[in-house]
Amino acid sequence: MTRCLCKTPLPLLVLLFAFPGLAFAGGSGGGKLVLGGTYALAGGETLDGDLVVVGGAATLGQGSEVTGNVFIIGGTLSCDGQIGGELVEIGGVATLDSTAVVQGDATTLGGVLNQSPGSRINGQVLGGGNTQGPIQVPLPFLQIRPFVLPGFWLSGLNPILEALSIGLRSFALAVLAVLVMLFWAEPAQRVARAATGQTLIAGGVGLLTILVVPALLVVLAITLCLIPFSLIGALVLVVAIVYGWVAIGDEVGRRLGEAFHWVLHPAAEAGIGTFILTLVAGLIELVPCVGWVVPAAIGLLGLGSVVMTRFGARTYPSASQPPSAPAVPA
Repeated sequence: MTRCLCKTPLPLLVLLFAFPGLAFAGGSGGGKLVLGGTYALAGGETLDGDLVVVGGAATLGQGSEVTGNVFIIGGTLSCDGQIGGELVEIGGVATLDSTAVVQGDATTLGGVLNQSPGSRINGQVLGGGNTQGPIQVPLPFLQIRPFVLPGFWLSGLNPILEALSIGLRSFALAVLAVLVMLFWAEPAQRVARAATGQTLIAGGVGLLTILVVPALLVVLAITLCLIPFSLIGALVLVVAIVYGWVAIGDEVGRRLGEAFHWVLHPAAEAGIGTFILTLVAGLIELVPCVGWVVPAAIGLLGLGSVVMTRFGARTYPSASQPPSAPAVPA
């Protein structure tokens, strides 16, 4: 059965490295986050929401159920119950016992998935790790959709909640843009100038970064002692993406001010521009299967601009400014 790529949760892996709690947005409840500890769900018990295990161990007894997704990052999972969503494992070990059922896909990145006879995975088995069991589907390349838009990811909800999510996300990023322009106005403007002056180069750098950096973070996460460095690197990556998004929103606000002859504080321009940019991108993102293209392009453009300017610490040469001719000696 052909599945639309826009329904695959794998693009959120980068976010899960930095903010595991964001995974809870896809579940129906608060979910459970386990950091370096142990968690056990006895038989007959139900966890409403997602289960995220970072460097810990989780056990799902026979007859237990997790209604959302299960994410294992550098930890272990022993499942003899039912997972209502998908199983994503990064640099850990997941064991599906004889009565285990995974309703969605099972994805491994640098980890091991042990599947006992009798266990069932209703979706696909994807991954770049080692899969042991009756079902093995090696893939030459992971089906990872590009990172789309920083913020809260709510999928499968009714239009009212989706619209509310987009509005809250737009407002949160607008407030962040105001704070950035109040304290780091000049670096953000350097990032915006790089995005508008070297659009193709910035987009290419952003695409290369989003393809290479997560792979390096996965390699670090395979070794348990390097998981903190992997988390820090992922946090820096997410901050760079959000920072680039805000810088582009500041440029949008500035151009809107010039077009309508508004006399506003730069922080106000950034807030208005980021709000409009995020709102429009969120509405476009609702288009099935292809709606992610425009937000992804904006996110990659901002990320590349941040990398090129080193978080705005330096000015990247603009295409509109040709290099000056060398001085002729007397």
